[in-house]
Amino acid sequence: MKRFLAVAVAVASIGFLTAGTASAVDSYNNGDAASGIASSRHNLGGFSMHIGAQGTTEVCVFCHTPHHTNTANNLRPMWNRGTSAPTSFTAYGTTIAGTTIANTDIGSTSLACLSCHDGVTTFDNIVNAPGKSGVTSGGADRGYTFIDFGTVVSDFMTSSRLNIGLNLSNDHPVSVAYNAGTAAGLRATNTVISAIDLTSDLNTSATTYDNGNMTKNLWAVKGFVSDTATIADLLRSSKVECSSCHDPHFNNKSWQEIDSTYSNVTADQEGESNGLFIRRVGGNTGSGVCRTCHEK
Repeated sequence: MKRFLAVAVAVASIGFLTAGTASAVDSYNNGDAASGIASSRHNLGGFSMHIGAQGTTEVCVFCHTPHHTNTANNLRPMWNRGTSAPTSFTAYGTTIAGTTIANTDIGSTSLACLSCHDGVTTFDNIVNAPGKSGVTSGGADRGYTFIDFGTVVSDFMTSSRLNIGLNLSNDHPVSVAYNAGTAAGLRATNTVISAIDLTSDLNTSATTYDNGNMTKNLWAVKGFVSDTATIADLLRSSKVECSSCHDPHFNNKSWQEIDSTYSNVTADQEGESNGLFIRRVGGNTGSGVCRTCHEK
């Protein structure tokens, strides 16, 4: 079954927005819920504001189920999707720190993300279907029709930036040990993230650019925005995974720069940015995501 996603992305020509001109910039504080799944592109149900399935209005079912979960490769939490096997991927290889990542090393957290972004598994390949539609061990395509702005979409993600694919050798290493102090300027894992100074070496406008989020350097961990989180809280079993940078439930609408690359026309399949689900409040403003772990 073909993956249901339109791949055309209309790119606005207005360039990066200047401070204070973004239309939907949020300011988060310690303890705020890292929420927004229903209004995000990760809602694939019929009530989605973006791509949604005709056949179910459920939001969570496309990733999670309370019963009959897919436990292959230690998938969690309560995983409801079919996934490609680790051996299907080409891993990063050897890092500059000398750590070699094999395809069999790819962890369950990243495999879960790749079960949509591998360019192979369909959006409606789930184990425990909604209602009384039945259970299929390991997942099965459910034959849903997906629509966006009233138009049926039925294209693979092969030409979309959202398609990570099976070749992970050209992406940031995942399932790799975080070897602080050895290479790449990696900070200690006990570093309190909010204490990292990201603005003193930049133009003074950096302190107000995104409602001050860059100065606060807050990250979403364990479902909430935190000012006490450490780099260790971003890791899984001391390794960097997809989830170290991304929270699929965090509709982080605070990245001013990305808004200028999205169009509001109805033909645009990605008309709302969601901040790319980045855990860091303010997205990668000032390369804050990169410079949080890499002391550069």
